[in-house]
This record gives sequence, structure tokens and C-alpha cells, in this order.
Amino acid sequence: MKKEYVLAFSSFYKASYAQEKLAEHGIRAAVRKLPPELMKSCGYALYLSTSSIQSVADILERDEIEFRGAYEIGDMGGKNAYKRVL
Repeated sequence: MKKEYVLAFSSFYKASYAQEKLAEHGIRAAVRKLPPELMKSCGYALYLSTSSIQSVADILERDEIEFRGAYEIGDMGGKNAYKRVL
């Protein structure tokens, strides 16, 4: 079962590069600003839907792309709730 995730990055460049590398593996992701609930500083994120966030993390690790955290997106009374998973 696929779930929605947010992967946090420190810059637009890093998020965009990660998006390109994931696309090479057939994984679609969208680059957007990081929700302020997750980080106090500016940042960008990849939003994606996958059945295995660990396989996404493994791809990024192989390509030496660091991210600040992975969060599962849930629903809390009609508002997004984020749970850190990596």
C-alpha cells in the first residue's frame, strides 16, 4: 500500500537533484517548499507516494544525496500531520 511522504532537503538544488535521480528509477516526486511545521529554517522538500520509503532512501544513499529527514504525511482533523520515519 502506497503512503505519502515528505523528504526534507537544505536547498532547492539538492531537492531537485534528488528528484532527477529518483526519476531515473521510475519514482515520481514533486519539489516544493518544506512545511514550516517540520523545520524552522528555510528548506525544500520532495513530496512522493511510495510503498517503501526505505527503497527511496537507499537510492539516495547510493547516489550520495543527503536529506534531513523523511516524514509520513497523515491526516489530523483535515490538516496534514507529519510523522518522522527516517
